[in-house]
Amino acid sequence: MNKRGTNKRRFFLWLIFAFSFLAANAQRGHIIRNQGLFYSVEGFYGYGSNLSSDYIYDTKNFSSSSYGLKVSANQFVNYHLSWGGGLGVLNYEDPGMITFPVVANTHAYLHQDSNTPFVYAEAGYGFRFNHKRQDQGFLYEAGIGYRYRIKWQTFMVMKLGYHNYNNKEWRWERRLGPDADPTDPFRWYNLKRQTITFTLGFYYSVRR
Repeated sequence: MNKRGTNKRRFFLWLIFAFSFLAANAQRGHIIRNQGLFYSVEGFYGYGSNLSSDYIYDTKNFSSSSYGLKVSANQFVNYHLSWGGGLGVLNYEDPGMITFPVVANTHAYLHQDSNTPFVYAEAGYGFRFNHKRQDQGFLYEAGIGYRYRIKWQTFMVMKLGYHNYNNKEWRWERRLGPDADPTDPFRWYNLKRQTITFTLGFYYSVRR
């Protein structure tokens, strides 16, 4: 075989290899990511937007800000919806309060691809950490987010949400003001915290 024939053969082999490589990467780039299980670890900070209570004191001297960590596991129901649950530790700044929230959550994704915006919602219960404080109650959060692929199965997640924590039994104190009753001197006072929550997390998908 002459030199021209050898070069032509090499050219066609290179062309086949190049097309095969491009096809493989095109398929890899468009593979659907919204399937199977994924696990996440998230850190968050809640900027206090409102703090209210039926206990008589000036709420301006306190802060409803918070911070914490959460781990969760989720399952895709279809290409655009997932559901799951999580556990965390949540510390409120002032009045100081530490809880262990247990939540159920759902995410709705705009796209099937790796990088996509989404909306989310979660709700659950914050269990007591310190038995001397009645620091437990219902909580919920909802917001928007964005998922960005770092590696093939590892993603970074950013969220912006509204968080509400409602503790109906926050403080056991003597009745004050018009509620004062000598025959029944004590009562529970509630505490409501509302924050704008910023979350940065990482999650790992089991689907290759």
